[in-house]
Amino acid sequence: TGSVIECLTALTKLFPTAISVMGVDASSWTADVPKSVSSLRGSCIVIPCSFNYPEPEKKPSKFTGIWFKGTHDTIYHPDSSNIIKAYRGRTELVGDLRQKNCSLRINPLHDSDKGSFTFRIEMEDHNNYSFLTAITVIFSLLISGSPDPPSLSVREEVKVGEVVSASCSMSRSCPSDSPLLTWSHSGTHSVQSQQLTNAQWEVTSSLTFSPSSTDHNQSLVCTAAYRGRKTVKKAVFEIPILTYFNFNIM
Repeated sequence: TGSVIECLTALTKLFPTAISVMGVDASSWTADVPKSVSSLRGSCIVIPCSFNYPEPEKKPSKFTGIWFKGTHDTIYHPDSSNIIKAYRGRTELVGDLRQKNCSLRINPLHDSDKGSFTFRIEMEDHNNYSFLTAITVIFSLLISGSPDPPSLSVREEVKVGEVVSASCSMSRSCPSDSPLLTWSHSGTHSVQSQQLTNAQWEVTSSLTFSPSSTDHNQSLVCTAAYRGRKTVKKAVFEIPILTYFNFNIM
């Protein structure tokens, strides 16, 4: 016959965090999320989440992940009819539960999304034996209306006729929501993206060009624009010919 184990524990803001279930060593049940994540209003955010549990005698055949706002309002469920209206169509479980990854994406982000969240994992084996646990992940969700300006750097000494490399970078909280980075100067462009931390990704646009004498004291401008929004931020570098510079504009 099936049995159910339920445990709900309010956790601290320090992670990783453990909970105990029916006498099992507390370290066997853990959840790991960042202490805080931040994003822009109207953007998307990925909340990195991983979990661990005491291995049952029989390997679970089915995993069900559920996220709550607080402890009661369902904001993600495989059956969308169980999701409260305010979150329906805005949440997606992007982690693979079989790999103990419970990462959640919210898109777009609203001011009302601030607060604590609860993750619940259900594991079921072929005999319908279930482990149910609710892990309250308390962390700061910071929402702002305006992004920081990009960071612009020029790595070489600027000389007429010699190739110069410049880079323009911006961090973001959602890999699928990259700002569009453009340059005021012609040249060869390339774009790269990398993960910085569990909750932050960075997009970098690189520009290579050969300055001429007419570029002296002209502005090299990198502009960052978010798709679908009017938000535009700029970083400016005044081009000095035959002068060495190596700095970031924050």
